[in-house]
Amino acid sequence: MENLNELEERIKRIEEKIHHIDRLDGTTFVLTEKLNKAVGLLIRMVEKNEQIDKKDLDYLLLKLRVDANKYYEVPTIIQRAAINYKRTGEYPTFYEIHQSIVSALSLTEEDKQDFSIEVTESLLKRYMDIEEIFPICEKILSTK
Repeated sequence: MENLNELEERIKRIEEKIHHIDRLDGTTFVLTEKLNKAVGLLIRMVEKNEQIDKKDLDYLLLKLRVDANKYYEVPTIIQRAAINYKRTGEYPTFYEIHQSIVSALSLTEEDKQDFSIEVTESLLKRYMDIEEIFPICEKILSTK
């Protein structure tokens, strides 16, 4: 019986350690994504000589402290729209895409003040460089 109690205690400690490791893993992921976003911005400014302004999505994601787990939501929204356009010929309006992005990022009312429609416009124009989603970006921008 004593061995059984010892085993149960060991299992409990192991489960606590696993929970702690999972929490640290999630924290590491979030910090890594934020660091990658900041490094990407820095590289765009220094190496590519890009002018980063308040309408740049990457800048705003960092400024507004958007959850790093949501970073991939934006390209996914545009990719889904491109897939739907290829299948059905239908595409969302500019304002529908903007609202989808704002919603996916879970922005507060205050954050929405900084996340203007110009941010979405700038993003779509940047994505027009990608051949497979160029047509959908062009169509969406035409509805503005």
